[in-house]
Amino acid sequence: MPTPYTTIAFWTVQTYTLVLALAIGASAAFGALRTGRHVGALVDTVLGALLGGLALARLEHVLLNWNYFAYNVSEAFQLNAGGLDWHGAVIGGLIGGYIVARWRRLDTRNLVDAMTLGLPLIGLAGWYGCWAAACAYGVEVDTLAHFPAWAVAETADIYGIAAPRYNTQVFGLWLAAALLVIALILLWRGWLRGARFWLILGLFSAGMFVIGFFRGDYAGMVNGLRLDQWLDAVVGAVSFQFSAFSGRWKSR
Repeated sequence: MPTPYTTIAFWTVQTYTLVLALAIGASAAFGALRTGRHVGALVDTVLGALLGGLALARLEHVLLNWNYFAYNVSEAFQLNAGGLDWHGAVIGGLIGGYIVARWRRLDTRNLVDAMTLGLPLIGLAGWYGCWAAACAYGVEVDTLAHFPAWAVAETADIYGIAAPRYNTQVFGLWLAAALLVIALILLWRGWLRGARFWLILGLFSAGMFVIGFFRGDYAGMVNGLRLDQWLDAVVGAVSFQFSAFSGRWKSR
């Protein structure tokens, strides 16, 4: 299990923040290589996507945990306290990036396609950061002996209480790593141009929906499903629809 904080020379930073920043930077760099020009406009677009993603990710987290924030309203604006949800990050990032890209007269379709690799890469960083910060932890099990070694481990929750739990953070890492490989193959072969970003997003949503059944962190429930699972289902359904009608389902 990675440590919550990472020290580089004389600088100590939260592991979650560090890996997420590195993944965002790498995704932006790859996007610049794919577009090949308008670097200044691309930087502006990435900043717009980042601001939009942060705003909606925090808003989603606050709304999904309103039972707490209703009595701690001031904490809703404390981004350094943690609490960002991925659905809001993706939707906010797309909205913010689209607005700035249109203003800077970039081809938004090609730009989204160039971000295909960034989606699983940031997902990989997010799950690794959650592993370090003990967020999105698994449901407790009775004993490790009753389950395969890869599925469970003695891990802590957000309060630091250690117990045998499902390895949800590792499940998330496997999901993101598998999608990263798929994204690399699609880009290498030139398959599904215009549709591959939405396909990867749909697959990620489906995987997150499944992992939700093994998560032990708090979430509101509706008809036996976590609220975030309902959002997984909606984002996944919309993404698969977009992937079906966007771009050309053939090699370049």
